[in-house]
Amino acid sequence: MIRRLNYTGRVKIHRSSVRLAVVDIDGGLGFDAQLNLEDYELASDAQVFVEAYRQTTWMRFAFGTVGALRVPEPLDRRLTEFDSGEGVLFRVKVTQAMDEHILLAGADRIPLQEKGADSDKESLLPVVPEDLGEELWRLDFDPEPKLLINKFATADWNQLALSHLFQGLVYPAALRSVLTIALDNNHRDTEDDEDWRSKWLRFATLLPGIPVELPKDDEGAETLWVEDAVRAFSKKLLLRQKFSEEWFSIPGK
Repeated sequence: MIRRLNYTGRVKIHRSSVRLAVVDIDGGLGFDAQLNLEDYELASDAQVFVEAYRQTTWMRFAFGTVGALRVPEPLDRRLTEFDSGEGVLFRVKVTQAMDEHILLAGADRIPLQEKGADSDKESLLPVVPEDLGEELWRLDFDPEPKLLINKFATADWNQLALSHLFQGLVYPAALRSVLTIALDNNHRDTEDDEDWRSKWLRFATLLPGIPVELPKDDEGAETLWVEDAVRAFSKKLLLRQKFSEEWFSIPGK
């Protein structure tokens, strides 16, 4: 028999109550965690779990109880199932003391950050290595936008992702697709930090020359707004200039 989690009446844990950072543990990938659950009026004996996941890869870590939080020892916080921290997300679950299938509170889609990084900043488009066959890159929207890059395309996929050639060719197209989907179904909220669409639309309104007011629910207006955002993004990052500099630095070009 398959047991399902009961989400009825669960408490929403805010991301500000969770701090996660990637660290090196014994030469491998691991994480540090700080949880603050004091303000949520949860039973002190409720169980606390932190889960790391990326697509179908998943790991769970027990963090004691609400009244006696216990961060696992460093060697027990290694992310051994992941080949890199790119695209890894976390969720926090607080469950009933005697039945971990009854969910009392939770937070989801929490990004892993670099140690010492600004906790208010996160990568909107994490780059994740995947076997894409003959494709070089692909956008994936499950559960939030991420950029899949073919890990077999070069000897070092990370260097490829950081190259101005790759960024100049890929990022404008990726931004155009993400913003178009974010505006779908007349979504116009820019304040919901739990909704990736809101975060991306807010990002676009912060680009130079892009109005804070989002376009009307009209295909033509949406297309113009998205194209303006892509142009502003490309200009701000000097994508054409950096592409040309790197291209002409290649011997024989």
